[in-house]
Amino acid sequence: MPPKRAASKETKAEIQAVNKRYRQAMNDVAEEYVCPITAELPIDPVTAEDGRCYERCAIEEWFARQPQPQLKSPVTNEPMGKRLLPAVQVRNTLKRLVESGAISGSKADAWKKAMAEEAELAVLRQRAEGGDAKAMTKLGFGYRDGEQGLKKDATQAFLW
Repeated sequence: MPPKRAASKETKAEIQAVNKRYRQAMNDVAEEYVCPITAELPIDPVTAEDGRCYERCAIEEWFARQPQPQLKSPVTNEPMGKRLLPAVQVRNTLKRLVESGAISGSKADAWKKAMAEEAELAVLRQRAEGGDAKAMTKLGFGYRDGEQGLKKDATQAFLW
């Protein structure tokens, strides 16, 4: 009987080692999706003309700070255009990986928090569009101050 226990311990150790390798591989895959500007997993990922994946608001800010005739990639510093394509598959993949626990750590926690804030914002927007005065005011202040995941936008702040 004792040899079986030793084999069982070896098997458990092997399983733990394999699980550790898989978790490390998943975290390495997740690092490929990290926005090079924010160093976070993107909530609204887009693919830019340099072939990289970015958080939409981060790359748009980058473009706004660049001299117009010479837009350059934040990663390669090579010239690039302003065209951004939604990266729906990246978003769906990240959602599945984070929600399943395949990706863990501070980046996954920050992603979960940002997704929860996005859901809260959607509810707030729905209430505001339905005529809820408090929600309209909160949305207006969110646009005015650039809070609640909203970009500063004086026009939108005034409209709400």
